[in-house]
Amino acid sequence: MNNKKIFKTSLILASVILLAACHPFLGEKVEVPPAHVGKVLTKDGYKHGDVNPSRFRLDRCVAYCDSLILLEMADRGKTESFKLFMPKDQLNMEFNVRMTVAVNPRKIDDIYKQIAPAKGKISFDSIYTVYARPIIRDEVRQIMARYSINEIASSREKISDELLTAVERAMDGSALTVKRFGLADVQFPEIITKAKEAAAERREQIEREKAESTREVNAILAKSVTDKYLSYRSLEVLEKMAKSSNKVFVPVEALGTIGLQQDIFKSAVKNSR
Repeated sequence: MNNKKIFKTSLILASVILLAACHPFLGEKVEVPPAHVGKVLTKDGYKHGDVNPSRFRLDRCVAYCDSLILLEMADRGKTESFKLFMPKDQLNMEFNVRMTVAVNPRKIDDIYKQIAPAKGKISFDSIYTVYARPIIRDEVRQIMARYSINEIASSREKISDELLTAVERAMDGSALTVKRFGLADVQFPEIITKAKEAAAERREQIEREKAESTREVNAILAKSVTDKYLSYRSLEVLEKMAKSSNKVFVPVEALGTIGLQQDIFKSAVKNSR
């Protein structure tokens, strides 16, 4: 065998070894990890049926090799931020909506048809961007604009329920479903925040002034109601009782009791009005 034949044989052998080392003749080993689903992409399009989490080898190939395309299926938390002009208040308000979103298993085929994979995967973010974000932002803006800022501040739970219902209805039959939805991180306009703070300070000031007034009245009464005053008022009350048809006889010793003194004082106050 001359050198040319040896070189040619070696080249062919090296090519075979290289091809075998890659995967074409044996088929590539692939894996569908948890929280994913897969489809095999052939030269004629996707094979029928989904591949659940597992490891397997693709079909043997020479000219064109199949590939595995993954799709993320795990539930995902998402947040949308808004800066919205509130027509009733003529002010801007900032807030977020937070949600939990899941892929609709019945729409897997539609997702594979509509969204091109990147690096062998259709990401959840790409699904959300196509099927959910425009709908969610539109529904939230429409509903929130109906309320005043004070209504939002006092009815956040009710409004969150209304938003969830509206988004679920708008996304019915879509590739994604919403499991949880609610308002979060509401930032009221500065003018509203300052007004609320001023009102709270005023209420606190009024409560302090009432407490001080009560203490002053009690102090005045404590100084005014002496033993001599109580004795004097007791004699006045006894004199009136003597003239009344509803007479009550009280022992003289009882006049010094606290209970009777209190009754006498109350009666005196009542009669003085």
